[in-house]
Amino acid sequence: MKFFKENSYDIVKLFIYQMGITIFSLVLYTAASAVEDVALKLKLRIILSVFATLFYFALVYTATWEMGAKDIIRVEGGKAKRFGAKGVVVSLTSGLPSILLALGALILVSIHLSNGSDAMYSGFAVCNLFLRFISAMFLGIIEGIFGSPIETVDYLRHSVGFLVAPLVTAAVAQLGYTLGEKNIKLLSGFSGKKKS
Repeated sequence: MKFFKENSYDIVKLFIYQMGITIFSLVLYTAASAVEDVALKLKLRIILSVFATLFYFALVYTATWEMGAKDIIRVEGGKAKRFGAKGVVVSLTSGLPSILLALGALILVSIHLSNGSDAMYSGFAVCNLFLRFISAMFLGIIEGIFGSPIETVDYLRHSVGFLVAPLVTAAVAQLGYTLGEKNIKLLSGFSGKKKS
């Protein structure tokens, strides 16, 4: 609880970034829906998804880089202890709604596939709807990897993809945090340390 209290600003900030990119992605997908050629529409959705995801990762990287840069000053000043995995923990905490929805969708669709329960499929449909809304930036990529969902088993694969997405985001967050602690900027000409 103490961790959440001390880092609530950063956790909420990352969640707001996720919601912002989700809305941005949904607008792009809506525009892409105007294309009538199905194959072209899928390619366009994949390209838009990659663009939105990279933009999201850049926001996450920048936010966690700043966290790492601020934290190392406090650690070196003796005001705080170093917490090396903070990027991962903050990212996974902010992505907890996505993780829980993906887990719920995965479990419910698995149960439905094993015994045909309509109640489980209804529960899955609700989880899936909210999951696709709050993780819209990944939709095109997941469709590009697993194909468009046609049968119920396709939704199982999609749920796995949505479960992996927050883990990739956490890896980006940890990279940003670690490089922030070391004062290394990837985006400043790839030259390594920032000049004073």
